[in-house]
Amino acid sequence: NIQHFPIIFPFHSAKSRGRNLTMVNMTTSRNILPALVLILLATLASSAYAENKVFDAAALADDIHAEFADFPSVLYDSESDAVGRRLQSNNNNNNGGSSSTETTTCNLWCQIKNSLGLTIVGLVLLCISPILVWKNEGRHVTELRKIDYFKNKATVIGNVDAPSEDFTNQLVHFTGQVSVDDTSLDLPAAPLNLTSPVPNALLVRRTCLIYQKFENVQQDTQSATVGGGQTTTTTYTVREDWTPLGPQPEQLPHLPQETNSSGIWSDLVAASGASESARPAGPEGFPPELAALFQTVDFNSAPHGIAVAPSAHVGEFALSKEIIVEEPAVFQAEWVPVPSDMIPDEVEGCPDLRKDGHGNLTTVAEGEGPRNGDVMIKYEYAPAGFDASFIVEQVLAESDPETGVGAHKFGVAKNRVIDERCCGKISDDLGVVWMVRRGRHDLGEMIQMAKEDETTVTKILRLVCWVLLVAAWWMLFSVITTLLSTLPIVKQLGNFAFFLVALILGTSCCCMVTAVAYIRYRPLLAFIIIAIGATIGGVIGWKAGSTAEENAENPPAMAFVEAVIQHLAPIDFGKDELDGSSAVEVY
Repeated sequence: NIQHFPIIFPFHSAKSRGRNLTMVNMTTSRNILPALVLILLATLASSAYAENKVFDAAALADDIHAEFADFPSVLYDSESDAVGRRLQSNNNNNNGGSSSTETTTCNLWCQIKNSLGLTIVGLVLLCISPILVWKNEGRHVTELRKIDYFKNKATVIGNVDAPSEDFTNQLVHFTGQVSVDDTSLDLPAAPLNLTSPVPNALLVRRTCLIYQKFENVQQDTQSATVGGGQTTTTTYTVREDWTPLGPQPEQLPHLPQETNSSGIWSDLVAASGASESARPAGPEGFPPELAALFQTVDFNSAPHGIAVAPSAHVGEFALSKEIIVEEPAVFQAEWVPVPSDMIPDEVEGCPDLRKDGHGNLTTVAEGEGPRNGDVMIKYEYAPAGFDASFIVEQVLAESDPETGVGAHKFGVAKNRVIDERCCGKISDDLGVVWMVRRGRHDLGEMIQMAKEDETTVTKILRLVCWVLLVAAWWMLFSVITTLLSTLPIVKQLGNFAFFLVALILGTSCCCMVTAVAYIRYRPLLAFIIIAIGATIGGVIGWKAGSTAEENAENPPAMAFVEAVIQHLAPIDFGKDELDGSSAVEVY
């Protein structure tokens, strides 16, 4: 009855408009709730009807078109929260391979269940994010203390060719050119090796790649205008590319008709002198899927290979393999292809390999493009001869002529930072660290660059923590926003309103935790900020109080009138020459 719902249906004639407006004011609280309940029931019914229509259409797919012949026989599962799926295959996509399309329909009940999951995730984030904010502030203070320790404790070595023994086991700063002298570097002995060592090489590596198929995923989500349902269309297509991660799954998960060939990869592993195949790089326990996402490879596992020059040094300071491997931004910033004449023309056990015009070994036929299963081997080296700056601990070096380690008197190591406070009564162990930079930088420049880098990292982490807090609060309201999505206009308004609430709450939580962390980790700075804020607030309050008392004794309007009357002087217009009237004094 339209007359009973003037808020929901405000389209009446001008004759009855006045009565309806009065009705709105008197019956708002009674009519909104039943109206929303009726609309919710209607949308649920329409959503359920739409779901049944989708499944009915899917059941008759065989009669609609031949390209939908791959539909599963059962497209509706009572335990799947009304999620309908259909698969469509097309063997003539733009990439020359097959494609698969999966359509998922999620009605209101399905979305409510997903929202409950988001609410739980939001609660977890709401508990974890403040801890991350706290830890980040503590980490920032610790890193600044390490930098200050370097600044106060490091001794500058002026001549790296003749350092003093007095600074042994102490923190030193020096700059110089990274050199390997006249030695050459080769990979470990194996058939898949270079024909001769590479001169002036700090590192040499062998990278093996294989041409494989991958799935490309593209999603398109459309929300129902009324009813709150969502339809997600996921399209899987094939792409082929070179990868150093070794053979991929023999059969693609969503495109079972597409397969991968391992080619001669197992022969490459045998020819590299090892039995273990390549694996993604990362720390112990690091998920291989995550490492594969970043395309990182452990070059110590076959068929890859890497070698580090044992004779690397800067003046009389020998450089260990540890520092060269742990600082890739310094020592591995530049990779150069190995000269073609050092690459073998053929490899024992791999007769299909040939050398191409770029100096790589490959199974790709000359004049043709790569095919699935083809392999390619690249040889590169990082040349020595660049400048580097160090803040490290000076230690005694051990020479070993049999392994190529030069007879240098000193070496470098990480320094254990023991920060003392309160006149040495309190000492904190901040861990073992060193600082290495590419190029020539004095001690002040290295300290300044370290502070700038640390400030940037801290700001990024603060931003990430703030986003997590806002997202956590937003997820807590996901059930309400899902229910509001059943109404077209209210959906956008509700999402915007709850986003503002989440933004305010998340920002407030972030600022509060940061303030408490400042009091814990930077008490002096925190109390200075509090004192300045209290002083400013006190001055503003005192000034406002004085103004209020003055206004109470002498209202502003009367004070203005009195001031005008007191300062106005008599104005003498003189004698009017036209009519001869006498002078007039006017206030």
